[in-house]
Amino acid sequence: MEVDRVMSSRIPATGDSLSDPGVAMSPRRSFPLRTLMVCFTVWLIATEVLIFDQIKFDAKAELLEQAARALRGPQVMAPTERPSHLPSGAKMETL
Repeated sequence: MEVDRVMSSRIPATGDSLSDPGVAMSPRRSFPLRTLMVCFTVWLIATEVLIFDQIKFDAKAELLEQAARALRGPQVMAPTERPSHLPSGAKMETL
């Protein structure tokens, strides 16, 4: 038991191999909060750029549609159903 404690508290020297079971591993590094903050900031800026780009695109598309409507003039209503060529005595049912 005493040997285990002595071996686990040993600090690796320059010549020690890390695969040596007697060499203690360094304590786990803390979570890289700075890296997480940088990544989140980059993601947030990219998302804002994409959102504003989409808003700008939608506004330009709306202006383009308005200009196209102005060039075409008044719109003509197209019939939604085909005219019937049935004789006047025939009855037609819609489905």
